[in-house]
Amino acid sequence: MDGTDRTGPRARASHAEASTRHTSSKMEPVRTCVGCRVSDSRSALLRVVVGGPGALVPDLRRCLPGRGAWLHPTGDCFDLAVRRRAFGRALRVSVPLDTAAVAEWIATHEQTTNQPSPGNRP
Repeated sequence: MDGTDRTGPRARASHAEASTRHTSSKMEPVRTCVGCRVSDSRSALLRVVVGGPGALVPDLRRCLPGRGAWLHPTGDCFDLAVRRRAFGRALRVSVPLDTAAVAEWIATHEQTTNQPSPGNRP
């Protein structure tokens, strides 16, 4: 025997384990929020990029070019990121960033998610 026999019980078991790993539910990419530093799924975070000269913009489709920073779409995480100057570090930018567009998007997003739906009114 030359050691290349792949039909033994151990080979079948490892092949079965490998095949179940690939067929199980697809794992979603995980990113870290620059504000709170908690890892979460990519779909739960907002991607922001430098859109113009020093302007930070939300990348809603997650397809704008360039380095992106990930943030939970909450005012608390946004405030933490601004206070920690995390956007500049994550985006590797040394100029001051205008965060107004992201702050406006988060404020609008929080207002729409906090309003009760018309069917749930007392």
